[in-house]
Amino acid sequence: MTSTTPARALERRDPNTPAATPAAPGRTGGRHVALSPRAARRAARLEDASWTASAEEERRHVDLVPAKRPSAPRAKSSFAKRAKPFATFGVMTLATGLFVSVSLPAAAAGVDVDAATGGAIPSAATMQSVSYSVPSAATDVPFVRDGYGATSQEEVDAASAAAAAAAAEAAASASAASSSSASASAGRTYAAPAVARSGEAILAYAAQFVGVVPYGNGNDPSDSFACDGYVQYVFAAFGVSLPRGAGAQAASGVQISASEAVAGDLLYWPEGHIAIYDGAGGMYDSPDWGRYVQHRLTIWGDPVYIRIP
Repeated sequence: MTSTTPARALERRDPNTPAATPAAPGRTGGRHVALSPRAARRAARLEDASWTASAEEERRHVDLVPAKRPSAPRAKSSFAKRAKPFATFGVMTLATGLFVSVSLPAAAAGVDVDAATGGAIPSAATMQSVSYSVPSAATDVPFVRDGYGATSQEEVDAASAAAAAAAAEAAASASAASSSSASASAGRTYAAPAVARSGEAILAYAAQFVGVVPYGNGNDPSDSFACDGYVQYVFAAFGVSLPRGAGAQAASGVQISASEAVAGDLLYWPEGHIAIYDGAGGMYDSPDWGRYVQHRLTIWGDPVYIRIP
């Protein structure tokens, strides 16, 4: 252990002589010194023996150990900075080697590699040769979740067949009804006008076809009545020849006001419909497909009143 006992000039001491004032610690001849272990032990022995030595002799036997000066901080080496690009290049080279080692087996097998994910993409030839098989039992398991289920193909086919059967039945019923109506109207006889032309006579003759003759493209009760065919047939029974077409029939007469209209006049809608006015706010007409000649008690829309001379 290094002793820090101050160096002093040793002299033989007289018990009656006061002790000399010790020198400043750590100084010898004005210099800071540190005693080595050997010098410290020698100084201790000299002091215990109470003998004196000159300063020159003391200096000869004292090992001076110069105090270490704190070294200046070393500048940080720039080796790490210079080595950083090489380390980055090494990491990139290693990553490239790993990617190539994965890709080469796939390329040798004729399989493309997805550059984004590294996964294998089968070639077109491979994809064409792949076949899949689905167990037949897989289609028999219904899908049901939260109270709802998927419609099976059998149910779809059954619904389609039922809809087709219903449509065929409706068509057959309509055809049968039309045939029966046509046969009923064809087999029915209609009375000819008993009196000369008048409003009341026109209405009485037109009323024979109500609910009997169906709407159609014809102008004869044995077939069907269109709106203009109905008017043409009724007026022909009284010797008045009118053309086909609602607009042509309206042009064959004279326009009058609603207040002047009486039974037997015509009601014309420029949209393409014509009827016989009943004189009491109603009319006789053949309305539309699927319906029959009818007597309406009210007039719809805003028709033009026409009188046939």
